[in-house]
Amino acid sequence: MEKVTKSICSLASCLVRYLSLILAGILLICGYLFTCYSEDMGSQLVLTKWDFLPASLLGLGVWFFIAWLLYHWTMQKPKKRQKLLLLAVMCWYTLCGLLLVLFGRTCPAADAASVYQIAEALAGGDTGVIHPTASYLSYYPQQVGLVAYEEILIRLWNLLPIDMPAYHAMKCANILWVCLLIYSQYKAVCLLFRRDSAGTAYLLLMFCNLPLVMYTSFLYGEVPSFAAFSAGLYHLLKFLEKTDGQDSSAFPLPSFLCSLFFFTVSVFLRKNTLILMIAVFLAVFLEALRRRRPVLLGSAVCYLLAGCLVLPAVTTYYEHRADNKLSSGVTALSYLAMGMQESSRGNGWYNGFNFNTYSESGMNSELANEISREAISERMAYFRQHPLEAFSFYSGKFLSQWADGTYASRQATLATFGGRSAFFQSLYEGSYSRYYIGFCNFTQNALYLGAFLFCLVAFRGKSTFPCPDLVLYLCMIGVIGGFLFHMLWEANSRYILPYGLLLLPYAAYGTGLVSEFLEKARPRKG
Repeated sequence: MEKVTKSICSLASCLVRYLSLILAGILLICGYLFTCYSEDMGSQLVLTKWDFLPASLLGLGVWFFIAWLLYHWTMQKPKKRQKLLLLAVMCWYTLCGLLLVLFGRTCPAADAASVYQIAEALAGGDTGVIHPTASYLSYYPQQVGLVAYEEILIRLWNLLPIDMPAYHAMKCANILWVCLLIYSQYKAVCLLFRRDSAGTAYLLLMFCNLPLVMYTSFLYGEVPSFAAFSAGLYHLLKFLEKTDGQDSSAFPLPSFLCSLFFFTVSVFLRKNTLILMIAVFLAVFLEALRRRRPVLLGSAVCYLLAGCLVLPAVTTYYEHRADNKLSSGVTALSYLAMGMQESSRGNGWYNGFNFNTYSESGMNSELANEISREAISERMAYFRQHPLEAFSFYSGKFLSQWADGTYASRQATLATFGGRSAFFQSLYEGSYSRYYIGFCNFTQNALYLGAFLFCLVAFRGKSTFPCPDLVLYLCMIGVIGGFLFHMLWEANSRYILPYGLLLLPYAAYGTGLVSEFLEKARPRKG
C-alpha cells in the first residue's frame, strides 16, 4: 500500500510539474508577443496587437534592475525593511482606493447592480426578490452568497446617520479586503520559499499591480473572495507546517479552523472559487497520502464539503425567510455552448445565449439543456469541418483573456454615478488609457516571466523548497484548473484576475532569483 501511495504522489507531482512548465511557457510567449485591450468603452470590443519585442526586452531589463535595487536596499536590514515595504504597499492601496472612491465615482452596473438592488431590497425587508421566476436570482442563484454579504453591509451602513448609497461603504470594505490579501499572500510567500528576495519581489509586483488598484472600486465578488482565499491559504500553510514538525501528532486546531473559515467565505462570495477549492482538496489529499496522516485526509474532505455546501445553505436560509423557492438557474450546458460562440466583444464572451435560452425555454432546465446540446453539436461539427477556424477561435479566446494585462479593469469599473475628474476620465477613455494599457502589459510580462523562471527551476530540481511539491504547486494547480475551465466556459479577462494573482508568489520567486544573481554579480569595492 505504501508503494502505491508513493507512486500516486510521485505521478501527480510529475504531472503538475510538466503542466505548470508548459502553461507558464505558453503564457510567457503569448504575453510577450501579443497585447489584448479595448479602445472603445461603448462596444468594449477586444482588440489584439503584436508587441514590439525590443521594447518589451528593454522594459524587462529595467524591471529587473529596479527589483535588484529594491532587494539590495532591503538586504541591509531584511526584516525591518520588508515590514516597511509591506506597510508602504498597503498604504498605497488604501490611498489609491480612497482616491477612486472620491474621484473615480464608480457605481454598480449590470450583474453587480442587480445583486446590489436585491441586497438593498432584502435589507429593507422586501423578500419578494426571492422568487422562482420573477427575480435576478431566479436566473443566477449562485450569487446568493454575495447578496447576503452585501445585505449585511447595507444593514450596518443604514445604522449610521449618513445619507449616501451603501455602495460607497462597500468600496471602503474592498480596500480592507485588499490589505488582507496583500498581508496574507506576502506571509504565504515567506512560508512557501523562505527567501528574502521572494518577499521583496512580491511587494514590488503587488505595488505595480494597477488592475487590482482599479478593482478596489469594483462592487462584485472577485476582490473579497480572493482576499478570503489568500487568508485561507496562509493559514493552510501554517496548518500543514505544524502537522509536519517534530510534534506532528498534535492537531493545530486554530490554523485549521481559520483556513476552513476563510476558504468557506471565499466560495460564499464567489462560486467560481470552487476551482481553487478543488486544488486545495487535491493538494491536501495527496499530502495526506504521502504522509499517511488520516487527519489530513479528514481536513481535505472538510475543505471540499464546506465549499460545496455553503451556497446551498445560504439559499435554504433565504427560501425559508421568504417562504418561497429559487429555481436552479441558467444551466451549465448553456454556458459551455456560449463559450463556443462568437460575441461582439470577443470569442466565447457573453452574447446572451445562456440567459436567452433559459428564458425562452420557460425556465425549464431540461429544455434549455436540450437546446444547448444542439448548439454544442452544431458548433463541434463546424469546427471539425473547419479546423483552422477552430484553432483561430480558441487561440483568440485564449489571448483575449490571458494577454490582457488590464484584466478588463476599465470596462468593469466604467459605470459612474456622476462626472469623473479629468484625470480619471482620460484614464478610462482618453490618452492616459494608452499608458495604463502599456504599463499593465509590461507588468503582466514580468509576472509571466517570473512564474516561468520558477517553473523552470522547480522542474529541473535546481533548488530545494521548504514545502512538499504538491503544496508548493497548489496555486499553480488552481491556475491550470482556471485555464481549462475558461477555455470551455464563458470568456472574460476579468475572470482571469484571480489566476493572475495566484501567479504572483511564483513570479516573486523567479524575480527574486534574478535579483540574487545580480547582487552576486555586482562588482565589490576593494
